[in-house]
Amino acid sequence: MREAILLLSATIALVAPRALAQTCAAPQTAPYEGPLFDAMAQTGQDLNGEAAIAAARAVGVTHMALFARVHKREDGRDLVARLAKAHPDFVVMGAPKQFDMRGDLDSDYVRDAVGGVAQGRYAFIGEILYTHGDKEGGEVTATGERYIDPTRAQTARLVDGLKAHPVPILTHWEVYDWARDWPRFDRLYTAHPQQVFVWPHAGFGSPRQLGEVLSTHPNVWATLSKKEKAQTSLADEAKAENTGEPVADACGALRPEWRAAMMLYADRLMFATDAHMANRWANYQTIVRRWRRLLGQLPPDAAAAIAYGNAARLYGVAAS
Repeated sequence: MREAILLLSATIALVAPRALAQTCAAPQTAPYEGPLFDAMAQTGQDLNGEAAIAAARAVGVTHMALFARVHKREDGRDLVARLAKAHPDFVVMGAPKQFDMRGDLDSDYVRDAVGGVAQGRYAFIGEILYTHGDKEGGEVTATGERYIDPTRAQTARLVDGLKAHPVPILTHWEVYDWARDWPRFDRLYTAHPQQVFVWPHAGFGSPRQLGEVLSTHPNVWATLSKKEKAQTSLADEAKAENTGEPVADACGALRPEWRAAMMLYADRLMFATDAHMANRWANYQTIVRRWRRLLGQLPPDAAAAIAYGNAARLYGVAAS
């Protein structure tokens, strides 16, 4: 079955250019040319950080919310700390992302994250992997996902610990099991209305799902990272089928439903690359240029807010 699907995909790829020429056209709007705030990026220890920052600056990125990846194969904490110290005008540093928590947050993680915020080292809590389906070429888990229940005690402890020094919390959860997970995050966001949460990649969801979350909870913001393309990396085909379409069609035009959602929630959506693994860092400038073309299809005020203004407000950076 899998071989048949791969053959069909290859056949579609061969005929796609001719078909696309008949069904869509590239947008004629000019790209967005203003400043960009990359609201979410992450790295292990192997990145050439100076080169990465130079490449980002070269395409008009003026600030980056950056946090370290920490698990048995990589630990980017020292690198991110050095970059934040060397480039305080560019790097906004978040608490590290831990890969090995299951069921509930580790108490040591909560202590260290809250302590780092209190000491002024962290401006936000880097992405917490609450629900994360196995990805092609990545870790294979017995259950097909990493899972942390957001309604358990240590998440409440984290939020309570941040009350004296409020910062955003990036809550990564994917929509492939909406019936299970949306009620739990609804409870989390409802229980802590003064805490700002950020939903990375808008959960790879649809405009309808984005609207349900953001319309219900004014304390939830979202990044659009990875929504410039179809979410094809999930190893489980059933999970992949339960994710939403990218914001743009194959010719680079914003889908009408996504354009409407981006305009409606333009005060809480943020451009981000989620540069993390080597290939995404290597393609950083290409990703940014694609987003400039997408943002250029929005009204100027909405484009500027999503591109820069919202992240500047969220992370406490003075507007350029």
